[in-house]
Amino acid sequence: MKASVIFLSYNHASFVGDALRSALNQDYPEYELIVHDDGSVDGTRQIIESILASEVPPHVRVVLAGDGKNHGLVEAFNRANRVSTGEILLHISGDDISYPCRLKRTAEVFKKHPDVMLVVSETQRIDENGNNLKHPRCIKADEIFSYDKKPSYIYAKSPILGAAAAYRARIAKDFDPIKPDFCHAEDNVYWVRALILGQIYYIAEPLLSYRLHTNNFTENQWKWRNGITDSLKDAHLQFAKKHAKNFLQWELDIRHALRNDFINKSKAAQILKTAKLDAMRWALLVSSLKVEPWGEWFRLALESLKFGGVKVTISKLKLRLSNRRRLRYWNRHEKLMIGQ
Repeated sequence: MKASVIFLSYNHASFVGDALRSALNQDYPEYELIVHDDGSVDGTRQIIESILASEVPPHVRVVLAGDGKNHGLVEAFNRANRVSTGEILLHISGDDISYPCRLKRTAEVFKKHPDVMLVVSETQRIDENGNNLKHPRCIKADEIFSYDKKPSYIYAKSPILGAAAAYRARIAKDFDPIKPDFCHAEDNVYWVRALILGQIYYIAEPLLSYRLHTNNFTENQWKWRNGITDSLKDAHLQFAKKHAKNFLQWELDIRHALRNDFINKSKAAQILKTAKLDAMRWALLVSSLKVEPWGEWFRLALESLKFGGVKVTISKLKLRLSNRRRLRYWNRHEKLMIGQ
C-alpha cells in the first residue's frame, strides 16, 4: 500500500530530533514523509532542516508542507493531507517516537481488513526525559469497533488518541476539509468519519512512545503529577467546552455522508443523535461544575432532553445541586489523571 507519513511539529525543539528520525526510519519499502512545522519559534524548524539535509534514506520521499506561519493543529492537518498521495496516512507528532515497525504493522491491518478505516495502537507513555510512565491498559487484545456494535457511543467505545493513529486517505479526501472553528482536534473528527465509513481497529501492542509534558495539547498525568490546582481545573473545563463544540463539525460530516450515500437516513439519524448527546453531556458538565445560572443550565438541559438524554440530564442535575458531588468529581478526575 502506498503510504504517507504526516509529521507535524510545533515548538518541539527538545524532542523533534528523535521524533523526526523515527519518522525517517520506518521499516517500510517506500513511503512519502509530509513535514509540516506550524511556525515554531524555538528552533524546531532549524533542527528539522538540519536532519533533512543529511539523514533522509533513499526509500523516503520528503514533502515540505509548512509555510513558516502558525495555522493551528486542525489546519496543519488539512494542509498536510492536501499534498499527501498515500492510500494510508500515518500521524507522527514532533514530540513522540514511533517504533520502526509501526508503519508496516499498521499497513498489514489495513490490507487484511478492507472495512477498517482507522488503526490506533497502544502506546508506551514516557515523560519529558524519556522515562517510561505507568499507564493502565484497559484492552488486552486487538479489537474492532463500529457503530453496528456500539451505536450509542460517539467513538463506539474505541480508545481515541490521534498521536497513535493511521487513517485510510478517504477519511480526508471524501469529506470537506475540517473547519478549525468547528472543532479543536483532528482525531475527534476522524474517529467519527471512520465509524461512518466503516470500522476502527485497535492494536493492543505499543507502537510508539507517547511523550507527556507540560506543553501537550491535551490533559495528561505529567501536568497533574503535583496534584490538582485551580489552573488545572480551569484547563479541564476549557477542554470540556471544546469537546461540546465538536458537534458542529460532526453534524457537517454526517449530513455530507448522507448526501453522498455513505450512509442511509436511519443510520445518519442515529449517529446525529449520538453526536448531539455527547456534545450536551460535555456542555452540561461544564455548566454544572461551574454552577452557572439556572437559566443557562435549563437551556442546555432542555436541548439534551430533546434528543433523549434523560440519564445525562439527571446525573448533571445532581452534580449541579451538590457541592459534595462536585468535589467527588474532581477527586476522581485527579486520580484518573495521575494513573491511580
